[in-house]
Amino acid sequence: MSIFLIFNCKKIFERFNIETIADICRRQGIFLLGFVLLQYSMAAMSAGIAIMEQSVKELGQAFSGAPTNISDGSMVFFNPAAMSHVQSRLVTSAGYISVPFAQFHNQSSATVSGAPLRGGDGGDFVSPSFIPNFYYVHPLTNRITFGMGFNVPFAARNSYHSDWKGRYQAIDSEVTTYNFNPSLSLKVTEKLSLGVGFNVQYLTSKFTNAIDLGTGCVGRLGTSICTPLGLSPQQSDGHISLKGDSVGFGYNVGAFYTLNSKIHLGASYRSRIVHDIDNHANFTIPKNAAILTLSNSFVDTGAQTSVTLPDNVLFGFSYRINPRWAFSADALWTHWSLIRELRTDFKSNQSDDVQPLNWRDTWRYGGGVNYFTEDGKWIFRSGFAYDETPIPNPANRSARLPDSNRYWLSVGVTYAIRQNITLHGAYAHLFFDNPTINRRGTTGELLAGKYTEQADIIGLQLDWRF
Repeated sequence: MSIFLIFNCKKIFERFNIETIADICRRQGIFLLGFVLLQYSMAAMSAGIAIMEQSVKELGQAFSGAPTNISDGSMVFFNPAAMSHVQSRLVTSAGYISVPFAQFHNQSSATVSGAPLRGGDGGDFVSPSFIPNFYYVHPLTNRITFGMGFNVPFAARNSYHSDWKGRYQAIDSEVTTYNFNPSLSLKVTEKLSLGVGFNVQYLTSKFTNAIDLGTGCVGRLGTSICTPLGLSPQQSDGHISLKGDSVGFGYNVGAFYTLNSKIHLGASYRSRIVHDIDNHANFTIPKNAAILTLSNSFVDTGAQTSVTLPDNVLFGFSYRINPRWAFSADALWTHWSLIRELRTDFKSNQSDDVQPLNWRDTWRYGGGVNYFTEDGKWIFRSGFAYDETPIPNPANRSARLPDSNRYWLSVGVTYAIRQNITLHGAYAHLFFDNPTINRRGTTGELLAGKYTEQADIIGLQLDWRF
């Protein structure tokens, strides 16, 4: 979320008084408030703000076996058709700790006039986070199976120091989606199964940033009016906090095909979900900038934003080479180009704000291997994946989401505690391209620099069949 000021008062004031300015601005001008939703931080471990961490078992092989996974409850999310291969009731409970690291390194950040932006580099603006998911699968008949999933498919969080150079573009950013996913699968033949699911998704969000009231005032009213009030560039900062929530609905479908006893094929589709987010904007404006609120601008108000979270297509195969070894591979296409712009409608006199994003569609490719011990109690696995970012260039990269292409390297282990109880553990390290940013803010300031990024993920999961 970035706040910007457009003060469309073009008259040259013959004399300065509050009543005259307020009257002119009511008739001719308006302050515009805007924010870029979904521009978040490294807490999102897949491209954009998607969360891939829906199975610890699959984390161990970089999710390369997700479309054909028949071993844990995450099939409810990845491919509901695979539920037909579950022979008894199955509960899967998993949790992940993601430990990201990201730092901004300033290069040439400057105000619209060319003066250096004041402040620090924002510190380590990401922190460890916990990601849960839970699944339940229950065969109803020999051919029909019911499943229920609870997970977090989109989420991210970051928090820069409040006095950093990019404070006018981002300070705090948080978004979380909670997804409830009842599903059914049908075994059409002994080889082919189909599945369908319904998704109810609850989204919460919070965004904050500073407002350069001095630059906005001087740029439109001139120094003769603003300077006596102490409204000079970077000298009089305001603050905005925008909080909102929404409920959206979608569906997912899948197909699972057993080519033979060694080769499984899987494909699934998750629909886009539209969120109409009800927001409330809270402003903190210094006393010397009270003049800027007289036209019903920079006042607490409601706002609404519509955002479409993307649909995706997942497909892959698994091949049991022999009793000891298996190989899997997958590809995921995500329709990020749906997010071209975000429009915010405010309930005060503030005009609609349109923020261009220009995201692009992405691909993610993964491959993995599994090794099975002779006694069947242990499985060791490893995987690698390449994950594209939807952000096309440094000018479209935001401080809220300094996202880049990433490379997954993961290892995992499975241990059969009992015949019906299985424990999974996995670790993944994510390498990033260390992206650059060259983004103009809404008061014309340029945030220019480079990010250093990496992340570690640790997961633990329990499967219980009964």
